[in-house]
Amino acid sequence: SLSITEPGELDLDLLQGWVSTLLNEKGADIFRMKGVLSIAMSQQKYVYQAVHMIFNGDFLEPWAKDEPRVSKLVFIGKNLDHKELTESFKACLAPPDFLERKKAALRFGVGAQVECKTGQGRSGWSRGAVVQLMYQDECMTPGQIAPYQVQLDDGGLIWAPEDTDELIRAV
Repeated sequence: SLSITEPGELDLDLLQGWVSTLLNEKGADIFRMKGVLSIAMSQQKYVYQAVHMIFNGDFLEPWAKDEPRVSKLVFIGKNLDHKELTESFKACLAPPDFLERKKAALRFGVGAQVECKTGQGRSGWSRGAVVQLMYQDECMTPGQIAPYQVQLDDGGLIWAPEDTDELIRAV
């Protein structure tokens, strides 16, 4: 078995990509993995387990006020490279300015006129304007941050889950 303990908070997007890649590339060698993770922008612990390529996880109890935010992972398997796993996991840590970095990488600013894939109307696209960047609310998964909140021309208020042309594009 192999374990990793890492202080700090994780970027949920980077973590999801890491887990997906890890299970696709090394899933046959990972008999079991489990852990408790500290996700940036979430007050709850993310507890997960995986058996081979089946992954289950959920946000459970909140971190205690004075409890250090530390992620702990345990792997049971064969041909596991501790250094490689540790380094690739550390790449998921959110730097202190991670929200600013994500915001700087966005294609649209507040006020930009856009179309969002809503599935409504003949085209399936609805026009609107970006009203907020890096949006988060209580209806979202803890730690999830939407790149944009958009006020639609019809009055609706939605959020775009990803900054891709398949979901949001310039008018």
